[in-house]
Amino acid sequence: MILTTAQTNTGVRRKGWKTTGWQGITVQTPPDWSLVGYGGDAKSGNVRVDNGAATGSALGLEVRWSQVKGKITDADLERRLEPFFKAVAKGARKQKGLAKTETRVLTDDRFPERDAVRAFGWRADRKAVGRLWHCTECGRLCIAQVVGSAGGDFTGTANDVLASLECHSSEAGWRTWALYDLLTQVPTDYALKGPPQLMNIYLQLNFQRGQSLDTLSVEQWSVANVQLRGAYLDEWYRSKNGVLEPTLRYEPGEAAAHGHPALELIGRRGGLHYWAGQAAGQVMKLHRPATHFAAVLWECPESNKITLVQSLSRSPQPDLVREIVERTPCH
Repeated sequence: MILTTAQTNTGVRRKGWKTTGWQGITVQTPPDWSLVGYGGDAKSGNVRVDNGAATGSALGLEVRWSQVKGKITDADLERRLEPFFKAVAKGARKQKGLAKTETRVLTDDRFPERDAVRAFGWRADRKAVGRLWHCTECGRLCIAQVVGSAGGDFTGTANDVLASLECHSSEAGWRTWALYDLLTQVPTDYALKGPPQLMNIYLQLNFQRGQSLDTLSVEQWSVANVQLRGAYLDEWYRSKNGVLEPTLRYEPGEAAAHGHPALELIGRRGGLHYWAGQAAGQVMKLHRPATHFAAVLWECPESNKITLVQSLSRSPQPDLVREIVERTPCH
């Protein structure tokens, strides 16, 4: 058997596991798993998280989703697995082997909004345990599988990883993003803008609201003590914000973030350089420039990290920045 009777949605969250979130898909994984691949957008995309190990002990989760309308039945899910299993069998034949596949209905009481759920598994040169479901709340059709060595015993890990998968936030209007140690939530009307910056000591996610010029960014720096080197947050911010800084006029103020003193900046973007350059091009395209600026910056001694949330918008929105800060824990 590829599947086991233990593959039920127990909702187990193991101690020490961490959250990975991408386009609103969230999952709990072992602490050594990290984001290694992604594609598409909120409507149709994919993400992969794995342990980065060599081939023999490699283990990871692959999730794909697409937006569908109307009711999906169990028979619909079964039909959607057929081409997937054919691809597995084709790959096995190339390796001079055979593929074994299995699928069955899965009861999922924790997620009543999922109108159809199937568990599946396959074995070839590797093996996988997975599930396929349709969510009536977010409209996503998701297929997820934990893939590892054909000789590996990872059923328990796979069950708990798959049981923790959620395809939308529990709070309407917000989308969860969690990469490495950065966890945040951003309104669903903001979409990821460009690829994220994922470095050893620096993470950055940029977002844009529809076709407007309203933007948000969430950034995090590790080793804050080395980054700051005794400098005040406002001095450090100015040194890190060289491109945008000359166009900004803001008033610094004191705030708090997760129990830490924080620096809040509220102001406008302007000046001859801005209006004669970037803003002029925007106005010629009949775009209303995003001239309102807001940001909150804080250091967390417990995690030794610096976090920055900032926005540029067509109308003032410091409250939105503050709410995102509240949804971006630092320790």
